Amino acid sequence: MGWYASPLPGLQSKTHGRALFDLQACGTHAMGDHTAACEDCGHAQFVPHSCRNRLCPSCHGAGIADWTAARAGELLPVPYFHVVFTLPSEL
Repeated sequence: MGWYASPLPGLQSKTHGRALFDLQACGTHAMGDHTAACEDCGHAQFVPHSCRNRLCPSCHGAGIADWTAARAGELLPVPYFHVVFTLPSEL
């Protein structure tokens, strides 16, 4: 399994690195697995675990879509725009 390398080493937080690892490893044996066995025929199958990361579209895709639809219903009928700015650390 590959690993995401930040283009600016040292600037990626451990939280971001963990989230990227979780998303990449979701549904693989890297997340661990268990064996599911049929009681009738004895057939066994390895089942990989999911990452359960809140940012993972495989694990929480339906929940994210539901949340987005609920928020869309709360919007006022006016134009919106998004502004990002940084405050000085002295404040």
